[in-house]
Amino acid sequence: MAQRLSERDDASGVGRLSALDRRIISALQIRPRATWAMIADALNEPARSITRRGSELIATGTIRVVGVNGPTRTALAFGRPVINTTRTVLRSLAARPDCVFAYALTGQWPVLAELRVDDEGLENLLLDELPATPGLADLQVHRASRVLRSVREWVPDILAPEEQARLGHTLERSGFPVVSVDPDISAQDRQLLRLLMADGRTPTAELAARTRLSENTVRRRLAWLEDNHYSRLRVVVEPEALGFAHEAIVRLDCVPGSSAQVADSLLRGSAVRYLVALGSDDTLLAHVVGRSLDELHTLISSSDWTTGVRCLESAHLVAAAKRSGHLRETDRRGRSLY
Repeated sequence: MAQRLSERDDASGVGRLSALDRRIISALQIRPRATWAMIADALNEPARSITRRGSELIATGTIRVVGVNGPTRTALAFGRPVINTTRTVLRSLAARPDCVFAYALTGQWPVLAELRVDDEGLENLLLDELPATPGLADLQVHRASRVLRSVREWVPDILAPEEQARLGHTLERSGFPVVSVDPDISAQDRQLLRLLMADGRTPTAELAARTRLSENTVRRRLAWLEDNHYSRLRVVVEPEALGFAHEAIVRLDCVPGSSAQVADSLLRGSAVRYLVALGSDDTLLAHVVGRSLDELHTLISSSDWTTGVRCLESAHLVAAAKRSGHLRETDRRGRSLY
């Protein structure tokens, strides 16, 4: 049993959240709609403390529990802005309603954005919309052909394994199929998804009232949407708030025949928030986090999976304009990054 933690900041002093705050957030990352009582029971913490701290985290906007709606296929857009326009390009891409995340990076491609786009919209996105982005000098777009870990599936090493298990987390889960939401779900299912996109923790009774369904029906539909990967709830939180102050985007070209070993090694730990294949199993893109720059350097340089990689390119993440479909506060000073 993990030792119970108080609400004061942990000994590392990293970030502004207490150890208990981080444990609550980690529990929500596993079970976004879990009740406070369920979380308190799983973490062996007082229900009153969990309820008070969890409610405050959401009320203050420190975290948001939201759903991602719309097309489930995505494309990764790497942008090279004209000098002194990086912030402009970043904001333009982040403002798009189909943008999931938008990051400013070091390296030869200073901007990276993930965009939701189904097959029929890819042509216009690639040939018309993205090239018209103000300030964009060069563009490279890759299709995310397989999702091996989404941010929804990222579980940082904050909770003990037995606590994670009590919340339903299993190590066997890795990746999910890409599905289309268009032909298969009802108008009421779509309405549920829209409500969850605004607030993933909307009470079942409120969902029932707003959709004119019974609470039992809402529970059944939510379970079905989750089981069939239509409901994509996630916790929007800055990794730094959880103690992960450094982030990097790593592209890996695997030695033929080694991609399964590389992917398995990447998914074995909690340092990888996001992992996708770009067109084939041999080309992977990973979003990696570390508690310190040295930890991140060591992870990228000497991990087991590097033995199966013939070419590796890393870029440090310096700013996130958007995460999980939600814009961060803008810099009112409006200064350019470069």
